[in-house]
Amino acid sequence: MSAAELPKSERRIIINWDGGSLWWDLFKHRASSEASPQFLKSMLEQCIDEHAAAQVDTFVECIFFCFRSQVPSSVTDLTHFVDQAGLDFIRIELERCHHHNMEFIADLRMNDRHGGGSMENKGQFIKDHPEWRLEGAPGGLDYTYEGVRRGILTFVREVLDAYDVDGIEFDYMRWCHVFEPGEGSQNAHLLTDLMRKTRQLLDATAQRRGRGRLLLGVRVPQTLEECDYLGYDVASWIKEGLVDYVVPSDFFYTDFNTKVEEFVKLAEGTDCKIYPAIHPLICCGHGEVLMNLANYRAAAHNFYAYGADGISPFNYMYNWDKRRSTGYPGPAYMWPAALGYLRELRDPQTVSQGDRHYLFYPLWPNYTETQYGVKDDRIVLDRTESDPQGSQRFRMAEDFGDPKLRGVLQFKAVGMAEDETLEIYLNGTAVPDNYITCLFDADGQNEWQGRELPAFYLYIIDLDWGMLAPPIINGDNDLTVRLILTEAQSEGTVTIDELEVYVQVKK
Repeated sequence: MSAAELPKSERRIIINWDGGSLWWDLFKHRASSEASPQFLKSMLEQCIDEHAAAQVDTFVECIFFCFRSQVPSSVTDLTHFVDQAGLDFIRIELERCHHHNMEFIADLRMNDRHGGGSMENKGQFIKDHPEWRLEGAPGGLDYTYEGVRRGILTFVREVLDAYDVDGIEFDYMRWCHVFEPGEGSQNAHLLTDLMRKTRQLLDATAQRRGRGRLLLGVRVPQTLEECDYLGYDVASWIKEGLVDYVVPSDFFYTDFNTKVEEFVKLAEGTDCKIYPAIHPLICCGHGEVLMNLANYRAAAHNFYAYGADGISPFNYMYNWDKRRSTGYPGPAYMWPAALGYLRELRDPQTVSQGDRHYLFYPLWPNYTETQYGVKDDRIVLDRTESDPQGSQRFRMAEDFGDPKLRGVLQFKAVGMAEDETLEIYLNGTAVPDNYITCLFDADGQNEWQGRELPAFYLYIIDLDWGMLAPPIINGDNDLTVRLILTEAQSEGTVTIDELEVYVQVKK
C-alpha cells in the first residue's frame, strides 16, 4: 500500500528540498573531483537513509526552476550540481526512497525568480521568449500565455515518462506571482486548467504503470485571501479532486497563527490532506537565530489542533547550513540530528508531551503590499492619540486549566520612556501587577541575539495565577496594551514587539 492510500492519521511528514540543498554541504567537503561514483552514490543514499530513520513519509525534491532542471527535458537546460561522476542523482534518490517504502515526489518551482530580472540563471526557454515575461514581477513568466503552460506540461510529461516518481508537487511559493500583480483572480481559470491537465497526465501514467493514484501536491500561501489574489483557486482544485495535498506556507518563515482550519474545511469530505509548512528561520531580519525543537513543537501543536494531517518542512537545511559557510545561521553540527526532530513532530500525542515555545513575531516587518502580504504583527502606540492602545492576535491550542501546564508570556516595549507605564490585558482581563516583571535592557538586541532592536523594556508575565485562572483561552487570544501618558512625553511611538509564550509541560 502506498502512502497515498493510507488513512489520513498515518501520514505526517512531507519534506521539501531545493535541488541539491540536502546533500551539497556534505559533498562540497567530502567529495573531491576524483571521488569515485560509488563513493558519491553511497553518500547520497546515506542522506536518504537518514530520512528513513527520521520516519519521513514523503521526500520531495525540486528538479525544476527557472526552466532549468536536474533531469533531461526538451524545454529546460540541464544543470548538474555534481556532474563529474556521470550519475543520475534523481534516480538514485528515487530508488533509495522506494527501498525504504518512502514516496518520492518531483517538485517544480513554478516561477522561481532568484536573481530577479537577470537572465544569468534562467533557462533558454525564458531567454527565447521575452514577450512572455512578467513586467510586475521581474524574472518570472506570465502564465496567461498558453506557451508557458504548455512548457510546464511538456516537462511534467517527460518526467513521468522517464522516472517512476510517486507524484508531482507544484511549488507556487517560488515566487508566488504567475500573473501580473492584481490580475490573479481574473486569470485563475487558466491555472485551474493547467491543474486539470496535470491531473490527467498523472492518471494516465498511473494507468499505464498499472499502479495506484499518483499524487499532485501544491505549496501555496497560508491565507486564502492571498491565494485568491494570486489566482490560486484552491477550493476548486480540492473540490474537483485535482490535488491530493495542500501545503499552506509563508514564503520563508513559520507562521504560528496560520488558520489551518480554513484549508481543512475546504478538504472536508475529500481525500485531500493539509500539511502546513514549518521553516527553520523565524522572521525577516532575525537571521542568526533559528527555530528550536520547542518552537517546532508549538507550531505543530497548533496545526494538529486545527485539523492538519501533518507538517511539511521547507528549507530545513538551515539547521546545519553553517557546514556550507560560516555566513549561515545556526550550528554546523545539527546534521543529521535536526532530522531526528521530525520523528517526534510527526505524532501529535508526542508533540503534546513536550515543552512548547510560541513565537508571534512580525514575519515581514516594515514590508507593505508584496507577494508576502502584509505580515507585520506588532502593536504601535502613538502618543499623539488621547488614549494610545492596541491589540494583537495570537493563537495557542493550549488549555491552561490543565494542572500539568505552566506558561510565561513576554514581549519587548521599544521606545518607552522611564516614567511611562503600560496597562496589559489578556482577552479583556487586566493582568495583575504582581504577575508582571519589567526589566530595562539599555543595550537593546544585536544581530547575534535576533532582530536588531534599540533599548527596550522586557515585560514578563507569569501565567500561573494560583486560584485565579489566567484568561488565556484554547484558540485565538488577544493581547491589548495601553500606554499611560505623562506630560513629559507627548509625541513619538512605542512598539510592542516579539510577543512569545513558553508553555512548560510538567512531567
